[in-house]
Amino acid sequence: MKTVRTFVTAALGAGLALSPSSAHAQQGGVPDPSGDSYSPATDITRLQVRHGENRVTATITMPEVTARRLSAVELLLQPRGAKRAYGVTVMRNRRGKVVDKSLGWRPVNNPVEPTLLRCSKIRTSLHGKRATVSVATSCLRKSRPSDPLRAKVRTIDGTMDLYDAYYDDQTRFTGYLHRGRTQSAEGPRGRVTAKNGLLVRSLPTMFSSRQGKLQHGHVYPLTCRVTGSVVHRGNDEDGRVSNVWYRLPGAAREWVSAMYVRPIGGAPSYCGTGRTYRGRVTTATLIPREAPTTRANSHGGLTRGTLVHINCKLRGQEVRGNSLWYNLPHGLWVSARYVSNVGAVPAYCTH
Repeated sequence: MKTVRTFVTAALGAGLALSPSSAHAQQGGVPDPSGDSYSPATDITRLQVRHGENRVTATITMPEVTARRLSAVELLLQPRGAKRAYGVTVMRNRRGKVVDKSLGWRPVNNPVEPTLLRCSKIRTSLHGKRATVSVATSCLRKSRPSDPLRAKVRTIDGTMDLYDAYYDDQTRFTGYLHRGRTQSAEGPRGRVTAKNGLLVRSLPTMFSSRQGKLQHGHVYPLTCRVTGSVVHRGNDEDGRVSNVWYRLPGAAREWVSAMYVRPIGGAPSYCGTGRTYRGRVTTATLIPREAPTTRANSHGGLTRGTLVHINCKLRGQEVRGNSLWYNLPHGLWVSARYVSNVGAVPAYCTH
């Protein structure tokens, strides 16, 4: 275990392993049947909403989203007991560029001629299969800050005949969400610093498949973080390194290296529930690795019968019929195929 301890000491000394922190914003979501819109380019399959102390943020999943056809996203936020709702609208041109953001106050079922409210704190992003829209709670002046909100969203394909069904308006309202504290004023976010964009991976390692790319300079929401494969800045062996990876929101397995992301308002908390689980090694020698794959660098070995502590688990490379890997407190990973649980089964590294 000397090799493992050496690696951990080096990681801590480089400032890579940060202490966990927590967030308490209330979240909720609704699925939406696929294919219920006349336009697959703007068809919604899921809405996830986070009601923080200072912002309300919606993440909209659209598997076949086409940026040049997504002319508008409208987020409805209805306070409990109110017959009207806030309408947060983001307009895009034919190139996918945001050209207008506005906040209105209108009857829930009548989008025509809303009362416009002044608000300069509307933010949005579009990457991969997801769009995000967020608004500062300070702009929601028609209701009390303590009023819980429920949310609904619609997307508009501006290239279709406006007299036909040109939007996806089938998403149901979420349950009511109470205002809650977040890690920072706007929840965990990060700005991409890689000049040529940042590749998204299916696991926290460069050995995993590519899932897309985040654009340089853009700000994206982050869910949580784990340790994974070491990344050298600019492939310089003697330069800066980081073994921290950030998980992106949503059901998909998407990770980016923290080397090329500058956190805004503090780094996200560690993945998992915060609880530590236990397991016992069942093979003669179990090799811990930097990431949940046998292609990742190895560090030391654990002998049969060793009791290990576990943070959380991920699905990675399959090992003899088992694709689960356990994340250990010192940041390394071991195949669950060779670990028997002692007590409760570890939670997934998804929150």
